[in-house]
Amino acid sequence: MALEAPLDTPDGRFNFAFRMITGFNTDVDYDGRIFHVQTEDKGRDNPIIESLVYSRGEIIAARNTSYAEFNASDEYSEDEVMDRMERQHQVLIREILNGKFESDGPRPFGHNIISNRSLDEVVLRFLVENRNPDPIQLELPDELDLLAGTKSKIRLRVILQEDGSPAEGAQVRLSLATELGDPHPLFAASTDAEGYVDAMFTLPDGKDHPGDLALMCEARVGDSVTELRQPISRLAETV
Repeated sequence: MALEAPLDTPDGRFNFAFRMITGFNTDVDYDGRIFHVQTEDKGRDNPIIESLVYSRGEIIAARNTSYAEFNASDEYSEDEVMDRMERQHQVLIREILNGKFESDGPRPFGHNIISNRSLDEVVLRFLVENRNPDPIQLELPDELDLLAGTKSKIRLRVILQEDGSPAEGAQVRLSLATELGDPHPLFAASTDAEGYVDAMFTLPDGKDHPGDLALMCEARVGDSVTELRQPISRLAETV
């Protein structure tokens, strides 16, 4: 059956007539350049999640993920397919915001993060990630407001990038990263069978750490490591 034209929705998703699965369309403004990310499901007859990145009217990147095994299983659900689509869509958005598709090529590894690693450690990490890019993915809540000196609880998830399946038993560590000094450990645990871990921790007030603060989130599966940094706000000082 032919698909009709897409119907716009307020949240940026589009919906084709005669289909239950929706897709995602997002415009991303990075450094004055607009990138358009489009993700859709090819359907159960062709179980592939396809994401395309457009810039200036041209496709500059494509990512296709098969879910053939899941499609053939008794556990198939449209909600799970939608979740996989959204995860892939968000990964590409993060890659754009990290400068991966800049006209002059991606910026050097670590350009936008706080790091206490030595140069040798940074180079080794760069080589490992480029040999086997993003084998695992660490997911954080879309809305994450962190405030120094307060208690926080967040749910994280680790998945395998190849097929979006949960990474059971992944080692997750959270630390306070500062401009000076070593990271301060906050939380450590392993993910459950669905790849989730609920992290509860207290952020230091930051009085002993001048400069920017960040929450360093690290996930490890075997030799594969991925890391995300989230900024931490400080309490407003009163005069």
